[in-house]
Amino acid sequence: MEVSIALTLAACLVLFGNHLSRVAADRHRRRISAKDIQALQMALEVLQFVQKHRGLGGQRDAAAVAQRLDVANRIDRLWQDWQGEENRPAMRALWQQIRQNPTEFEPHCILIEQLLESIHVLELRLAYQGNPQVTGLCDACRALEDLGRLRGLAVRAANFETCPLDMQVQMRYLCQRLADPIGGNTLTKLVEHLQRNLIDAPRVSLAPADCYALITPIIDERLQGIRHSIA
Repeated sequence: MEVSIALTLAACLVLFGNHLSRVAADRHRRRISAKDIQALQMALEVLQFVQKHRGLGGQRDAAAVAQRLDVANRIDRLWQDWQGEENRPAMRALWQQIRQNPTEFEPHCILIEQLLESIHVLELRLAYQGNPQVTGLCDACRALEDLGRLRGLAVRAANFETCPLDMQVQMRYLCQRLADPIGGNTLTKLVEHLQRNLIDAPRVSLAPADCYALITPIIDERLQGIRHSIA
């Protein structure tokens, strides 16, 4: 009888110990997930403002230059707040180079590609931890970058009397990618407007600020939707 009771108590202790281990493991996974989601939200915010900085870099008026400086200061603060990402120091170093040459287009694109790679790593990590809502997030950000690149190129092309050939080629390619039926009527109208007044126009009729104002609200709205989906 006593042996039976002892065995029962031992079994209960083992089961209780296993339960405590599972609870501790679940709490640990939740802490890691919360930290990674916070890092992902931070990466998305940095992405948004680096894209804006690139678009503002193609504008020469005083208002755009002042706005670009405000955006750059915001990015500086975001780098300081972003913790725990292994490649963050390298991206921050590249950002400092961009800070010195804010009008250059390609360095922005390189940094954004690094941000997208970081977002992809975080997406994979969170999905593995049991967060299915992040699946496909990096693909959505890459699709959004088509709009971001189009904005940056359009702003720069609008500084010329006619759209330079190399920019025409790049923007036509981006417009083809954006002309997907699922993109919606807003994107279709945007593409048609840019083609008619900038890309294929005998004479450019859009100012750099016009191009920025046309595309920025669409990017911000879609990125905000992405961020809310993982909140």
